[in-house]
Amino acid sequence: MRAESPLPAQESTPAAHRIKVMIRCRKCGETFILRGTRDSKGNIETGFKRCLCDNDKEFDIEVIG
Repeated sequence: MRAESPLPAQESTPAAHRIKVMIRCRKCGETFILRGTRDSKGNIETGFKRCLCDNDKEFDIEVIG
């Protein structure tokens, strides 16, 4: 019986499709740098829910590399 070699980690993990984004709160100015993925419609999903100031709607999101 022959053992198959595993794929390189870069090709087999979903992290290869992740992008880095900066989220800035429009109310208090706090910034967060997170990694996220794009969905089929082009929206970015990071799992970010709300700022420290309890803002959950007013954000600027910028892709940074």
